[in-house]
Amino acid sequence: MRIVALVCAALIPAASLAAVTYSFDWYCAGCARLGVGSNGRQGPYGSGPACEGARTSMAGSLASRGCGAARCFNAQPCVASGQPDAPRAPLASSTPAGIAPPVTFSPVYDTSAARARRADEAKPPEAAPGRSIYGRWRNSFSWYQVVASKDAIEIDLVETCRTSDCLRREYPNRPVFLGKLEGNRLVGVVPIRKAIESEQNGKQCGTPAGEFPVEGVLSDDRNAIVWRNAALPVAEGCAPVSVSLGTWRRG
Repeated sequence: MRIVALVCAALIPAASLAAVTYSFDWYCAGCARLGVGSNGRQGPYGSGPACEGARTSMAGSLASRGCGAARCFNAQPCVASGQPDAPRAPLASSTPAGIAPPVTFSPVYDTSAARARRADEAKPPEAAPGRSIYGRWRNSFSWYQVVASKDAIEIDLVETCRTSDCLRREYPNRPVFLGKLEGNRLVGVVPIRKAIESEQNGKQCGTPAGEFPVEGVLSDDRNAIVWRNAALPVAEGCAPVSVSLGTWRRG
């Protein structure tokens, strides 16, 4: 008998041991012709989803027999009954005796780099090489933009006239000087990206592409730049060619 009792206890559904059960009432006005009663209660179920599943299953079964929810079957919402079990107290977490708790270390933060960066940011703009000529410059027919970095200077041709009366303009946005500022001297090169062919006295002469040395002098008041001519190599028998950037004023 003891063995039988243990077997029976093992076969008891888990839902019957639950403290809270779910059920639903239903009404069916036209179910008599299907051999089903007009009302009843389904349950108990061990969980809300199980109860909802039973409602859906019953509605589907009756609908397939001609008595759907829109016609004669009306299932009420699932209702819970009973009291939930008291929650178990959480197990106290403690470090077993003889085992030291883990030790955490905060990362070491080196502030020297941040201090150096803040010191650079605190410098006035004029303290950086080339910053004294940063900005827009112009001559009689073109606009230029000076971009000064830590160790170098780039000057770009922004706008220039295509005709002598400047009614037609173009915007090349290409560099015309790459170099650096040494005191009052701009020392660097003029980049020419495309070779130019010409005819001189029946002979083909060309201006080669490349980067050619050029120098400019910055005025003491930092408001004017006078450029010297940049000499370009030429073939034998061709006239010498030079490039002049003219005289610029601060824009």
